[in-house]
Amino acid sequence: MNVEYRWVLLLAIAASAAVGAVVASKSHRRHRRIGHAREDTTEFNSWENEGGNVVPAPAPPVLP
Repeated sequence: MNVEYRWVLLLAIAASAAVGAVVASKSHRRHRRIGHAREDTTEFNSWENEGGNVVPAPAPPVLP
């Protein structure tokens, strides 16, 4: 194995590791986002079944 071939091999391994890290990070973020959406939906449905009402928005101040 000559020196140039070793550098190419090392760069290929490093590039593969970087791409793998990016893919894993995006996948992890997507799973967390889906989990939070499910959790929010579950909490909302639970709150809705308790008979809760939405708090009305405060009226804007009237300018003279």
